[in-house]
Amino acid sequence: MDKYDLASDGHGAEGILSVLEYQGKKTQFKKSFNNVYVKGFPKEEGFLEETLEKLFAEFGEIRNTAIMRDGEGVSKGFGFVCFAEASAAEKATQYVLRNDANTIGEADDILKIKEVAGVKLTDLYVREAKKKSQRTSELQMNNFKYKKSIMFFSLFVKNFPPGTTDEELKIYFSTACQGEVTKI
Repeated sequence: MDKYDLASDGHGAEGILSVLEYQGKKTQFKKSFNNVYVKGFPKEEGFLEETLEKLFAEFGEIRNTAIMRDGEGVSKGFGFVCFAEASAAEKATQYVLRNDANTIGEADDILKIKEVAGVKLTDLYVREAKKKSQRTSELQMNNFKYKKSIMFFSLFVKNFPPGTTDEELKIYFSTACQGEVTKI
């Protein structure tokens, strides 16, 4: 930290000016969630809220489970698990992401996967439960970021033969890159 006496600069100001080094953000706020969205389980009558609770019980205390059903009481194949603590919901989500059935290679890992009523925990899709408006806005933002990233693409090229004209370069890159060349 540097201190400057403003009276000594000759402009008639009084006081002491303190200059601090920028520290950046000290803490990162991580949003916590208790409710997880689960899909991919069978729509059979035998798969109940209790079965869903047994699958996720090892991660922490569960307040509530709900399987979404149609007007006739038939499961729609998705539901929600509400944990008492956010850390349990995070643990469950991370467990399923880390132990994705497509990435498991060793037989030892397969033995650790919990299975209840013929459903493996890793076969399910488990993510933070979000409101539809939040999901929609995130999709729009990701779509916007993608479109913006491909909107302008600059390319630096060197070592082309001397005497090559701008028109030749424009013709070559517009056919090779299947895009519009706006500036050479």
